[in-house]
Amino acid sequence: MKISLFVTKRLVDGIFGEKYFARLRKYGDLAIYDRDDFEDRAYALDFVKGSDIIITSWGTPVIDKEIIELCPDLKGVFHAAGTIKPIMSDELLARRDIRLTASAIAIGEGVAESALAFAISACKGAFTMPRYTRAGEWNAHNADEVIDFYDIKVGIISAGFVGRHMIKLLHNFHVDVLVYDPTLTKEQIAELGAEKRELNELLAESDVISIHSPDIPQTRHIINKDNIGLLKDRVVIVNTARGTIFDEPYLIERLKEKKGMFACIDITEVEPPAADNELRTLPNVNLTPHLAGTANNGRRRIALHICEETDRFFAGEKMRTEVDRDMLSKMA
Repeated sequence: MKISLFVTKRLVDGIFGEKYFARLRKYGDLAIYDRDDFEDRAYALDFVKGSDIIITSWGTPVIDKEIIELCPDLKGVFHAAGTIKPIMSDELLARRDIRLTASAIAIGEGVAESALAFAISACKGAFTMPRYTRAGEWNAHNADEVIDFYDIKVGIISAGFVGRHMIKLLHNFHVDVLVYDPTLTKEQIAELGAEKRELNELLAESDVISIHSPDIPQTRHIINKDNIGLLKDRVVIVNTARGTIFDEPYLIERLKEKKGMFACIDITEVEPPAADNELRTLPNVNLTPHLAGTANNGRRRIALHICEETDRFFAGEKMRTEVDRDMLSKMA
């Protein structure tokens, strides 16, 4: 059995490590790619030739017809990154005997935890109060700009891997959890411990809104000029998902109008945002550079996930995040 870690050396060093290599070696010979790029196509093809399992990640070439033909016994492609779409080809899509999994859930747990941290911090004024204390004030603004993360309504937009982990985390707090996800029924959302809402209902009711939608055509600018006015004047918005969810100029306009509103934005429609993008300077915005996902030591979650999926695969079980090809159009 040949397991090929078809990932650049930089990412191998950043994601994996000897204890994870040892777990993978239980199932066969582990080949570890030793270059920083895939520019030498002949070298890359020779490396991956004869693989039974290919582990991919950011920057890995598309698993195309040529690679598949070089691997007649290929049984699985395990993507040590988020969406598997960058390495998908029509040939891989058609080969339903080659099982697929991706590590969006490993990244997503960190994203949800970051989103919760942003939400609580924004509610408690952790991003706004320091400017007053630096100016010599103390607690003159607490009553106006601070609320406890208690007895409020938290709206979750999309209950995929990240949204579900966020809901799980929220169960530790005394808050009402509302969910907008058109792919789930009222009963399915209730099983998650939340209440189903249509999008406009959620926008109007929520004190905190955390966005976890994929970037697909159906979600582009779902919050726009027609419904952004439904938001409460003092709502906290957390976007750790995709910048395309908002029609950004209208978000900026709303933030300028409603000084009590606060937005934690980790992802913008264009990255990096232009130097004159007002999200950089508005006092009621905390703008971070796409850091909510796995970073530094957090990337080890991906290696653990790949090892656990490999265990399930060789045990003859369904993998936890096995990719359903029929659902790819609804996935990021």
